[in-house]
Amino acid sequence: MKITADFHTHTRYSHGTGTVTDNVVNALSLGLRAVAITDHARNHPLVGVKPQKIDKIRKDVVAVGKEYRNIRVLLGLEANLIGPRGDIDVDEELADKLDVLLVGFHLTAYQKKFGDYFGLPLNGVTHIFCKNSAKQIARNTQAVVDCVLKNKVDVLTHPGFRIDVEMSEIAKACAETGTYMEISSRHRTPDVKGIEKALAAGAKLIVNSDAHKPVNVGKCEWALDLVGQMGLTSEEVVNLSDKPIKFRRGLVV
Repeated sequence: MKITADFHTHTRYSHGTGTVTDNVVNALSLGLRAVAITDHARNHPLVGVKPQKIDKIRKDVVAVGKEYRNIRVLLGLEANLIGPRGDIDVDEELADKLDVLLVGFHLTAYQKKFGDYFGLPLNGVTHIFCKNSAKQIARNTQAVVDCVLKNKVDVLTHPGFRIDVEMSEIAKACAETGTYMEISSRHRTPDVKGIEKALAAGAKLIVNSDAHKPVNVGKCEWALDLVGQMGLTSEEVVNLSDKPIKFRRGLVV
């Protein structure tokens, strides 16, 4: 079992170690038909991509795509969830410059308001030591649900990583909007129970590497082992075959 496309990879434009070319070459070596360059958006501390740099990255992606014509090279960003109301650090004007938009919760991301640090980030810290309370889980879940409903998110990255959520409620929002839920091989989330809840709610899944090194692009052993054990197919995990994948923002790959 293998994936046919990796829609979550990082480069030196944020805190990956390789170039766009490096990621694409490794993807090609594995026979992938598509790879997305999805560096961190601006609110990721120290390494977030400023909006004014997107045009430069686009030129790089286009140039590499022309050089390597046997693979589709896409431009994306991994946006940050930056508050309890589902806000993200990529506005619609910037999103329109992208092929795909990913969004995930990152513990250290700069929040929209100072008071917001006492919400999701605080819950993320307490998660390290113990499971969040029922109230915390409800707030975390609502923030992710609102994010998916308010923004044209193509992929929700590593759901449940570093924060406790009710997977069923998030999956309902993803199913309603056509947002793919990522099985993250890097962060090993969601687990079997989380995946079962996602599928029961009608959500579609996508396996990604979240590679920060070129050598890890397309490498999803943990996720694929789990998918295999559960007997999942391309009907549930959309990048297990060469069937066209339609994203929420209109792209078909």
